[in-house]
Amino acid sequence: MKILIVGSGAIGSVLGGFLHKSGGDVTLAGRGEHIRTIKSQGLHITGIWAEYNLKDIRAVEPAEALKPDLHDQFDAILMCVKSYDTGDAIKAYKGLMKKDGICVSFQNGLGNMEAIAQVVGDQRTGGARVIFGSEIVKPGYVNVTVYADQIVVGPYKLEKFGNKERLVELARIIDKTGIPAYYMDDVYPHLWAKMFYNCPLNPLGAILRLPYGELIKHEEIKAIMNDVVKEAFAAAKGISVNLPFDNYMDFMQVFYDVLVPSTAGHRASMLQDIERGKRTEIDALNGAVVKYGEQLGIPVEVNKTLVRLIKAIEKQ
Repeated sequence: MKILIVGSGAIGSVLGGFLHKSGGDVTLAGRGEHIRTIKSQGLHITGIWAEYNLKDIRAVEPAEALKPDLHDQFDAILMCVKSYDTGDAIKAYKGLMKKDGICVSFQNGLGNMEAIAQVVGDQRTGGARVIFGSEIVKPGYVNVTVYADQIVVGPYKLEKFGNKERLVELARIIDKTGIPAYYMDDVYPHLWAKMFYNCPLNPLGAILRLPYGELIKHEEIKAIMNDVVKEAFAAAKGISVNLPFDNYMDFMQVFYDVLVPSTAGHRASMLQDIERGKRTEIDALNGAVVKYGEQLGIPVEVNKTLVRLIKAIEKQ
C-alpha cells in the first residue's frame, strides 16, 4: 500500500516514521522548517517507543507534492493537518489518490470526515481515533511522550463505503509498525470517547498551563472536567452514538483511573499551539460539542465558556 501523510507535524511524522522503518511505502507531505529538515537530514524520533534515526524517508513540500508525476499514485492519504485546514488540504491533495484510493482522518475533533467526504465522497472517506501524544522538539526531531490506547480505524459511513478491505489493510499495516491499531465498522464511539478525553484536558491544560496529570490533582478542576464531559456525553447520546458507557461518570472513572495517569506528563497540543502563536482546534473540540448541544437543545454552557476563554487567549 502506497501511503501519503498530509500534514507531517508531530503525529504525522511519528506515523510516517514508523511506517517507513517497518518497510512501508510512505511519503511525508508538509511545509515549513520541520519538513525541510526531514528532507535534508532525515527524521529523528525519540521517546517512549525507543529512538530511530531515519535518514532516507521521503518528504515533499506542497509545490513538489502537487506535480503531475505524483497524481493517481497513492492508495491511502492519512490526513494529519489541523482540523481547520482539512477542507483546503483535501482539495489540494485529492488528485494524488488513486481512483479507488481512500482518505482517512487521523485528526483531533469532529467534522474532519465530513470535510473530506464533501470533496472525495462518502465511499472513499474514513476516520481514525488516535490517542498517543508527541511533540516536535526542534525541526526534524519528534518525541513520543505518552500512549493511552490503540488506534481505531473505520469508515465514515459503512453503508456507503466502497473499499472496506483497504481500511482493514491500513489498520493491519499500522499495527505491524509497532503502533497498536485495529479496524472497526463503527468508529464513532471511539471518536466521541476521545472527545470526552480531549475536551476537558486540552483547553484546561492550555488555560492553566499544566500537564494532564497536574490537572486532576485539584478538586475544583475535576469538577469542571466532569461538567465538560457530562455535556459532551449528552450531545453524543442525542445523536445516537453507540457509546460503551451507560453514563458519563462511567467514562470519568476510566478517565481518572487509566487515561490521565497513562498520559500524565503530556502538555496539551492546544497549549503548544498557543505558545507558538498558532490557531487552536477549539472549534473542532469543545466548539463541536456546543454546536451539537445547541442543535439538540441540550445545555452546553461549560463547553461554551471554555471556547470563549481559548478564543480570547488566541487574540492576545
